[in-house]
Amino acid sequence: MKTNDLKHYSKKVYEVLGEEKINNLHRLQEQSLNNQLHDLLEEHNGDVGTITKDEIIGRYELVTKHIYPNDFLDLI
Repeated sequence: MKTNDLKHYSKKVYEVLGEEKINNLHRLQEQSLNNQLHDLLEEHNGDVGTITKDEIIGRYELVTKHIYPNDFLDLI
């Protein structure tokens, strides 16, 4: 992936999720979300333009509600 494409993808994720959601991620959530977003990009064959806002939000919710919910993180 080209540097410009990566910057475009990062900007798109930031615009969709917003500063507060990104900054409030636990370290484990952040790692998992990065993995999810990488997988999403692979599913789109590296074409950032075909990734929708709903897909990004869906990956965020998968991580924060199902993989590493805050209630679980409060226990560790």
